[in-house]
Amino acid sequence: MTFFSLGPYVIEVPLNRVRRNGQTVQLEPKIMQVLLCLAKSHGQVVNREELIRSVWADTFVSDDVLTRSISVLRKVLDDDSRQPRFIETIPRSGYRLIGPISFATEVTDKVGEGNPTDTESLFVDRGNHLSASSQKGNRCIEQAACVPKFELVTGHGRADGRPFSAVRLLVLTVVGLGIAFGFGAWKLRSRLPQSNSRTPIRSLAVLPLENLTGDPSQEYFADGMTESLITELGRISTPRVISRQSVMQYKASKKSLREIAGELKVDAILEGAVERSGDRVRVTIHLSQAFPERQLWAQEYDRSIRDILSLQGEIAHAVTDEIQVKLTPEEQTRLTSARPVDPEAHDYYLRGRYLLGLAPAHHSKLTDERQYTETDIQVAIGHFKRAIEKDPAYASAYAGLADAYILLGNPVWGGHSPKETLSDARVAATKALELDPSLAEAHFSLAQTLEYAWNWSEAEKEYRLALKLNPNYADTHLQYGRFVQALKRNDEAMTHMNHAIELDPFSIKTRVVVAYVTYASRQYDPAVKQFESLGDDWGLIWAYREKEIYPEAIAAWQRWKLSHRSQRRCPQCLATLAGIYGLQGRKREAKELIDELRETARHHYVSGFFFAEAYVGLGEKDQALTWLERAYEEHDQWMVFINSYPGLDRLRSEPRFQALLRLMNFPQ
Repeated sequence: MTFFSLGPYVIEVPLNRVRRNGQTVQLEPKIMQVLLCLAKSHGQVVNREELIRSVWADTFVSDDVLTRSISVLRKVLDDDSRQPRFIETIPRSGYRLIGPISFATEVTDKVGEGNPTDTESLFVDRGNHLSASSQKGNRCIEQAACVPKFELVTGHGRADGRPFSAVRLLVLTVVGLGIAFGFGAWKLRSRLPQSNSRTPIRSLAVLPLENLTGDPSQEYFADGMTESLITELGRISTPRVISRQSVMQYKASKKSLREIAGELKVDAILEGAVERSGDRVRVTIHLSQAFPERQLWAQEYDRSIRDILSLQGEIAHAVTDEIQVKLTPEEQTRLTSARPVDPEAHDYYLRGRYLLGLAPAHHSKLTDERQYTETDIQVAIGHFKRAIEKDPAYASAYAGLADAYILLGNPVWGGHSPKETLSDARVAATKALELDPSLAEAHFSLAQTLEYAWNWSEAEKEYRLALKLNPNYADTHLQYGRFVQALKRNDEAMTHMNHAIELDPFSIKTRVVVAYVTYASRQYDPAVKQFESLGDDWGLIWAYREKEIYPEAIAAWQRWKLSHRSQRRCPQCLATLAGIYGLQGRKREAKELIDELRETARHHYVSGFFFAEAYVGLGEKDQALTWLERAYEEHDQWMVFINSYPGLDRLRSEPRFQALLRLMNFPQ
């Protein structure tokens, strides 16, 4: 076996392993090669370009790949870049391996000299030899030739014919038995449950996988793989898995693992990289415990793109094994039942999900620099349809298509009549569940279509199924929380909001929805504080309106308008401002905005709910109710909140309003 030592660490080269005090950490082959290159030039600087050229000679990689490799080595060696014991960074140049290093000699050499036979004594300092050889040609060494072989000689003589003494033979026998016993013990330990002394892993985050292709157009693939791993791990009840929205901010972050884990309040971090080339995909994964910081597991996978779904399940299964999670039979089945998928179909699916992932929670947080348009949704629909054409049995593509149709029928983003899109969404979600009844995303999509059809009991059943199949599905907790709040179950809504925050602590979307649930619960003062902390002027417009502080509402509108210049004429914006003008007694200005709203409606779908809000401000209740009845006929998504939205409180005593609630089957 070829190996060398670095301080207290034993580096097992062919096995890509690092050992210390009986603990073993697996390295990626490329990261081991980086360590070997540095070892060859021990004490001397190896510049970054030379390291990249030597280790990744056959692949174009970015400088960040080397940075990540050095970071992994430091974690494994418990090294600190600020006070290095082993790997020293030389600014604007490269790296230098420092600290004591020695290479194994043959046991026969050591025994023949009468030296002791413990493991450490099998190493001799080769620093001088390394320095001399490093002046010749390529300083980085091949794995097979970097160190001599460690050989145990059995028998009664040496290769040069000199006989062994009885003492020498006895020593060799003891050494051999010790190695055999140690190897056997290691094998036994690897098959037994790990010691309970390890800190339990109850929560983890999957950091954005690095795109190793160097091609920015492939970011959607790396992001899609990240989201898929989060989804796969989320199917398991334990650990808690942080949602995609909160981890994406750490893309290309320079923060340490410990800092990230502390901010996300997790016990472990899963990180890695992905590289797609033709019909192959290579994924490298590292699982690290945060406190104390140490690498628990690492692996590299090289698979056909057709096996991408089973690979995601395999990685999730390996992680659960490492953190000693006991899977239920249902969870075991879900992680091992993935079918092959057409590579082009999967690519189209990822492109569609990438576009839908740009959708904001509310236009108050949408900036002009990153508008989310109907075009985005239409392009995503095209991607999902092409995925289905390529692979008609691809359930996830149908679930994605359902979500896209739901967004297309959203009065804020899609601008299409919900009546036109709702049936398409339901057909797609139903087909997804026919193909895969265990797909949480499809149950989530179907729940929304049932909700917009006012089928409250069946919608709730589907939401609960989605959460059972994926307890870590933050969007489901969020949407289900809004659902039960629409049914005036405010305490229950907040419970799900809190779950969503635990899973998605840094997502603006989650915080915004929490604030709106507080607002809809008529807790206006706490809602104002939440909106202020978020910098959400749109929420303040509504909250001040309900508090009848109209000048403050108009001031919030003016602030919002300055940062959303291209959106200030959107239908909801015009309707809200018209309502406030009406409540202020500025009826002429309110009617001018309503006229503009009517003109927009001639060319584009405008929610009747928005018109109703404007007419409520003017005190024209019959007009407001007529528009709400029209929105009911259209299955407008905003009508879900008719029974809880404070902006309609002035209509609640009206008989037509009460009749509308009965038509919508709201629980009494």
